[in-house]
Amino acid sequence: MNKKILAIFLLSIIFTGLLPVMLSQEEDGKSITIKVPAVKRTDAGLEGAVFDATVLVKPGTGRVFVDTWPLSELDTQASCRFASVVASDILKVSHSKYDYFYTIRADSPIIGGPSAGAALTIATIASIKGLDIDPDVMMTGMINPDGTVGPIGGILEKIMGANAEGIKVFLIPSGQSVIQIIEEGKIDTVNVIEYAKSHWGITVIEVEDAIDALWYFTGYRIQEATPPSKVIVNTDFIKDRALSDFVAVEKLAKTTSRKLDSESIGYREYQTLNEFLTRANTNIDTAKKNLSEKRYYSAMSNIFNAKIQLNYISDSIDVMLSKDSNIVKTKIETAQKELDEANELIANETSNIRGITSFECLAASEKRAIEAENLIADAWNNFYNQKYYDAIYYANFAQERAKTAKLWMDVSKENSKGEVTIDESQIKYNASQRIEDARLSLVYAQTLIGQNTLLTQSAELLTAAENEYEKGKYAAAIFDAIDSKVRSSVSIELWSSGEDVIKQRLERAKEQAAGAIYLARKNGGEPLMAESYYEYASTFEESDKIGAIILYKYSKGVAFALRFLEPLEETSSEQEVQVEKSSTLVTTKSYNYVGYFIGGLLIGLIIGAIAVFYTKKEMYR
Repeated sequence: MNKKILAIFLLSIIFTGLLPVMLSQEEDGKSITIKVPAVKRTDAGLEGAVFDATVLVKPGTGRVFVDTWPLSELDTQASCRFASVVASDILKVSHSKYDYFYTIRADSPIIGGPSAGAALTIATIASIKGLDIDPDVMMTGMINPDGTVGPIGGILEKIMGANAEGIKVFLIPSGQSVIQIIEEGKIDTVNVIEYAKSHWGITVIEVEDAIDALWYFTGYRIQEATPPSKVIVNTDFIKDRALSDFVAVEKLAKTTSRKLDSESIGYREYQTLNEFLTRANTNIDTAKKNLSEKRYYSAMSNIFNAKIQLNYISDSIDVMLSKDSNIVKTKIETAQKELDEANELIANETSNIRGITSFECLAASEKRAIEAENLIADAWNNFYNQKYYDAIYYANFAQERAKTAKLWMDVSKENSKGEVTIDESQIKYNASQRIEDARLSLVYAQTLIGQNTLLTQSAELLTAAENEYEKGKYAAAIFDAIDSKVRSSVSIELWSSGEDVIKQRLERAKEQAAGAIYLARKNGGEPLMAESYYEYASTFEESDKIGAIILYKYSKGVAFALRFLEPLEETSSEQEVQVEKSSTLVTTKSYNYVGYFIGGLLIGLIIGAIAVFYTKKEMYR
């Protein structure tokens, strides 16, 4: 065959074969379609169903678009929005860098719920990273804010629906391989893994979190810096203050006790003040125990409460004996003076934030100064209503709180050296992102659960963060927004959970907090507040496991508080994670592209043959 004719023939085949593949690529982002199991109502009862979810992530501004048909319930739409946040969090990219498009299509109305959340998160990660999804894998499970996969119902029905689609591997939440079903009025226990294998030949696998699931779907694992098995966390930076304050509060307790016993006051008043003395002594004993265990931040917290109680006793006795309300007025004015001094230090720090150490101390000081301001307002309100003893309590509380605001400014001065200065505009941007993040988490939790104590606290903290943001207290706003998100997240993760799950969550939260502290140190700073909350959490592990989980998660959030630092930097201070290829249980293939290429080759053969025919005809004319 003539070389010219052969070249035309081969080029036609190759170009036409590659053209559909090139055209199938999105201009920005990769479109991912994933099959998601669900359940639907029929005349015979609940049956398994499958719907298609197509996810496309493009550069944008953090908007989330959801298109569903048939119209889905609100929690399914909330799952889409939340999946975008969790996926961004796992990859450590700013949610506001992208726009997220979710298209849900089903053959018939399906029952709503959060069980699509994990699959949608996987599809979102795949779209951001440009990974292919294995069509032989399917999963069900709610996505929790920390990336873990939460429990759901209707597992057997969903696997049955997956079988009709030819699925080979089905992922379920950890701990749900053994379930109970009601059949002919009897409750039977079913091992889902064995049942699915024997009835449908489907391999069922439990997964702990989205990172585990990503591997089965794509063959890729998230690459992250791995903390050492044991991260040493201590609060030695505050050791000297804790020891000196303990000596001082012990002396104050003895002086106050003698004063209470020696002065002539009414029996009822004596009993009331003696109860305060008992509480103060309990706090001092606990502080002593914490000091012996090198928990210096926790000891400082105990000493703080003891000082408020002891000073309240002393000031109340003075007012009882003198009947002079000016003592109360002077006390409030003294608290205000402490606060004014604290605010002056805070203003200086705001214009010179030196890395994570300085930032955390600033946030701690701002929060304490705001609390002191509110306490002083309460003190004046009670004073003008002639509730002098309540006014004394609030004034003492405010004074001690203002002192701690000053203390954290001193800690910053001593410890934040050699770190990069952060502009206030970056902190402001960070705060706006954190508030939006917390708001979404709260709305998602309320959609799933309704209302409970943790969600009430979350809403209050979110309101506080919004108010602080409006007042320019951006560091404090970040801390309260983190706290708000932690509480709504914990309410989701522990929703209807038993004691075993709570223990597992506690260990995971503790491990992740230690890892976050390690990574913060690796980035060049010492996260003093994160270390303090980590230590404080350890004191609640036996008495209040949920409280400990909240504090450990708060510690982690504080350690990662400077994640979003645009607009001065194009990327966040925390490096975006990478993914690496590894072998999977099932082979991952680019099925769509292979199909496109084969189809293109066939078309290329036809076009090439036509080109050769006319070329020959032209040559022999």
